[in-house]
Amino acid sequence: MQFFRRLKPVQALSFDLDDTLYDNVPVMERAEREAYHALCECYPQAGQWSQQQWADLRHRLMQTEPNLAADMTALRLATLEQGLLQLGTEAQQARQGAEQIFATFLRHRNNVQVSAETHQLLAELAQRYPLIALSNGNVDTAAIGLAEYFTLVVQPGQGIRGKPHGDMFAVATETFPQIPASAWLHVGDSPHADVFGGQRFGWQTAWYRQGLYQADTLSVLPTVAFDSLQQLRALLLD
Repeated sequence: MQFFRRLKPVQALSFDLDDTLYDNVPVMERAEREAYHALCECYPQAGQWSQQQWADLRHRLMQTEPNLAADMTALRLATLEQGLLQLGTEAQQARQGAEQIFATFLRHRNNVQVSAETHQLLAELAQRYPLIALSNGNVDTAAIGLAEYFTLVVQPGQGIRGKPHGDMFAVATETFPQIPASAWLHVGDSPHADVFGGQRFGWQTAWYRQGLYQADTLSVLPTVAFDSLQQLRALLLD
């Protein structure tokens, strides 16, 4: 554990979900593979592109449509619809196909195994702090067994933009107006979405260093960096 700023008394916690509370990489690999197979089976023209080419289209849309980059549901639906349109599918069928294949993706995407250690930590933290989840992704916390720990789950959609935009942080502060921004601690693995987003909104941040990102991608320093849930537990409960 490494401190970069003085940790002020914490009154509430927010958590990123994917790759912070569980390893999401194999989950996404499986979900994308199964969704691609379903896409090619239902729409044979989709097989003209490899799975990587579909991923490339998704990455291009992230770069050209900033709002999609922070909303994984909208991004995946747009990728499927735009790809089918480019491959000659009629507009209404492309829209329906995107929703159909996305439903297949979600079914596999929500097949997440959460460790007993994570369950135990969240259960203990929930007894001491208000806990909320702030996730740019589309995981269903009820489906993966984590909903009971959070009093609020905020994800992009219906005018709410994902991190690092301040929208989801604002929802939290509006829900708990008695808690000042400086008393929140946001926990996540993304230097941009979680650390930069939280610090810019005036929150304290705890960066999980064993996620998907390296230290050289930090644009601002977190309040604290940690490498395991045991370290986070020691910080907040011991």
